[in-house]
Amino acid sequence: MSAIQQVIDESGAVHALAKKIGAGGQGEVWLAAGGRRIVKLLNRGGDAEALRRQFAFVRRLDLAGLHVARPIAVLKPPHVGYVAEFLGDMMPIKGLLDAPKADVLRWHIDTGGLRRRLRLLAHVGEALLGLHARGVVYCDVSHNNVFVSEPSHVNEAWLIDLDNLRHESDPKLTLYTPGYGAPEVVAGSQGCTSLSDAWAFAVLAWHTLTLTHPFVGDLVNAGEPELEDAAFAGRLPWVGHKTDARNRCSTGLPPDVVLAGRLTDLARRTFEGGLTDRKQRPGIAQWVDRLHAAADQTVGCAGCGGTFFVTETACPWCDEPRQAVLPVHIARWQPEKGLVEGATRLGQLPLTTEGLVLTRRVTQGLTGLSARTAHVEIVAVDRGVSVRALAGRSVWVAPVGGGNQERHEVADRARIIPANGWIVLFETPDQPQRVAVIGRTD
Repeated sequence: MSAIQQVIDESGAVHALAKKIGAGGQGEVWLAAGGRRIVKLLNRGGDAEALRRQFAFVRRLDLAGLHVARPIAVLKPPHVGYVAEFLGDMMPIKGLLDAPKADVLRWHIDTGGLRRRLRLLAHVGEALLGLHARGVVYCDVSHNNVFVSEPSHVNEAWLIDLDNLRHESDPKLTLYTPGYGAPEVVAGSQGCTSLSDAWAFAVLAWHTLTLTHPFVGDLVNAGEPELEDAAFAGRLPWVGHKTDARNRCSTGLPPDVVLAGRLTDLARRTFEGGLTDRKQRPGIAQWVDRLHAAADQTVGCAGCGGTFFVTETACPWCDEPRQAVLPVHIARWQPEKGLVEGATRLGQLPLTTEGLVLTRRVTQGLTGLSARTAHVEIVAVDRGVSVRALAGRSVWVAPVGGGNQERHEVADRARIIPANGWIVLFETPDQPQRVAVIGRTD
């Protein structure tokens, strides 16, 4: 198959195969010349008619607004496969799991660090949620089928291999990548569901953050190859099991450094109670919420450039003392009443000289792609806090409890406000909304 240089699709378009970017049991995935298309080549003997039926099924789905490689054309014989949309400068997320033997911490930081990995995983989860909302399961979540931006400052994540999509899956036609299959799928007792997708996503999240598989601990690493098969089938305890320490892991990055407590809780619920009862597994929506929340709680290190959780007093990567942090509370506000008394705060964000870029996920509670639009930039400066509106929008700043005459509109030109007791209104002041409360209000 690797000797093939070009393929032709059903419309007659010719696609030159520029670079193999993936391979598995089904076949190979190639990047086409130009970087905007991928070609999935199925192994010889692949069922061309079954692929055409699956292609027609996927084509009928509304995939608008999802970061997925949407199939656009089936290949002409003698090849069996299809062409799909793609985004340039992407690589398999596997590249963020396979750490080098030397200088792992420098590599981890140079490839985006903790914050980027948390955000990328949240974006993967959002794509899966979008598919589930359309009534289909992805079936084969793995490090081979998730692609992320190659530039370390970009947080795009896409799913490929949409020929795996199903409304429901027959247990006799199991589809999974070794190490990612949910126990019931590996055993052949159940087909793929949204909860088997959730299992595979939990494996991917743990592996991406700790650089170790959640079922490959010291016991498996030191044992016979058959032990890995048993681990992948869920017949051994996962590395973080609450009561069974047989398979603890001494390699990779420490979970308490790279996973917030709530993420560890999701993993435990998945790999312990969810091992035998899939209904106990947290859904992907919970993972997305907590991954975003964890990313929001990271700060940058002025010494090594890494990112870490604000709960640390010093950078875990280089021991540089953490910068001073000013709290930014997200709260509710109503016209004529001000801050809503007793309302549950919507979160607290750590502000440093690195600054915060608040997206519409934070400022308006949106989800999905629209939630990623940057809304306002807040930066700690010597004289207080700099506030600037983004994307052609406006925000308003005012002292807590101040009247209409004390509100000031801020657009793309930054305004400096005091570091305590002021609020940033994200919408016009005549409507109920979320606001950011800067520092202390007492």
